[in-house]
Amino acid sequence: MRFGRKTWPAELATAVGGAAGRKESILAAVQLTDGNWVAGTREAVYLPADDVAADKPSADRVRRVGWEQIERAGWDSEASVLHVYETTDFGTPLRATDLKLDDPGRFGQLLRERVDASIVVQRHVLLAGKRGVRIVGRRNPAATDAPITWNFVLDKGLEPTQPGLLDRAEAALAAVRDEFGV
Repeated sequence: MRFGRKTWPAELATAVGGAAGRKESILAAVQLTDGNWVAGTREAVYLPADDVAADKPSADRVRRVGWEQIERAGWDSEASVLHVYETTDFGTPLRATDLKLDDPGRFGQLLRERVDASIVVQRHVLLAGKRGVRIVGRRNPAATDAPITWNFVLDKGLEPTQPGLLDRAEAALAAVRDEFGV
């Protein structure tokens, strides 16, 4: 997918460069209703820092999240909110970031393309009747030699506290890794 080039605000370019610690070209960005920006590069998405204070240096106003760490995103057109969910350690809720904006536009397209491109392996394995675990192996799409990171998500109705469930989920993960040789 091609994204048109645009001149971005100097503050945004500085924030992306400072957070990355190296030069990354912004492929798409969008201004939030609060005046802050979010941006995407080949390597990462730049989301608002937890505490976005105007007196902070621009590099501290964003946090860099590799594409392989984004579990999913969804656009709520009625509320004009883009929900971005980051992977976390198993057993902890996904980290949610709500981005209030008028229209995700090209940034939304880039978000979908890069998150989809990060998925190397995705498999659903049944554990209890029709319920199971979704196993996902991801790698940053800009670094095809990077190691694959693995996570799994239990279907609704399955709890990690159920006896033996985590052992079966771990065994399913090991089987998928063996099957794909990764």
